[in-house]
Amino acid sequence: MEKSLVITQTLKGEIPVLSIAGRLDAANAPEAEQALASLMEGGRRRIVVDAESLAYISSAGLRVLIAAKKRLSPQGGDIRLARLQPPVRNVFAIAGFDRIFAIYDDAAAAVQSFS
Repeated sequence: MEKSLVITQTLKGEIPVLSIAGRLDAANAPEAEQALASLMEGGRRRIVVDAESLAYISSAGLRVLIAAKKRLSPQGGDIRLARLQPPVRNVFAIAGFDRIFAIYDDAAAAVQSFS
């Protein structure tokens, strides 16, 4: 069976970039939550999520992102999003999350926004 969610991590300078591919839904939201939590527990306060290959996000996926953002905010940190595809961007707009998260056209711009 093909894995429905693939998360890879790279470092752009001091900023970790999590690339999320596939579907972020209730079945695999804990995997995304763990990836973000391990970055935060490792002291990372500024994180970019690259969603170029994210085909679908459910309310469970949105909850993972908003919970991480809420956890980082008191510490002066943030999560920035990059390359949301039209179906995913539409979900963010419907949920009003496009007003909560900074969304960039590419990961480099999202990383640069932290400097």
